[in-house]
Amino acid sequence: MYERILIPLDGSQEAEAAAHEVVHLSANPQVVHLQLVENGVMQSRQLEGYTVYADQIHDAHKRSGEAYLDPFRRMLGDKGLHVETSVTNGDPMGEVAERAEKLDADLVLLGAGEGGWLRRRTRLSNIAPRLAKKVKAHVLLVQGPMKPEVALQRAA
Repeated sequence: MYERILIPLDGSQEAEAAAHEVVHLSANPQVVHLQLVENGVMQSRQLEGYTVYADQIHDAHKRSGEAYLDPFRRMLGDKGLHVETSVTNGDPMGEVAERAEKLDADLVLLGAGEGGWLRRRTRLSNIAPRLAKKVKAHVLLVQGPMKPEVALQRAA
């Protein structure tokens, strides 16, 4: 069974379904690591007459990312799993591959959809084939919840 599982999240229902699916995949993983990857180099910006510097923007993104990951951390923790989280900034492929290596992950769970509110910036849903070649871990795509109209068509 899998002992060290990495779940990169991008705000999509498909990626979030991976966080729910981890409970069914392994009887007793040692570590489940939830990762939110922010993409892009940040420099100072002028906002309504104030200059906001890269470190302030980075800190705000990190706090926001931690707040996003916290409900998943608590949900999995309540199911008895040891959960770690990280919010990183950089190229999604490189960040996920680096985290998988540092964690010595057995499995990387990715949502198999179009991506969520970070799609244009991170494109986590598009990295699976390339990621599988870069990491030692298995890469598994998790199908998110079906739209009601698709479920009805399949049932017919």
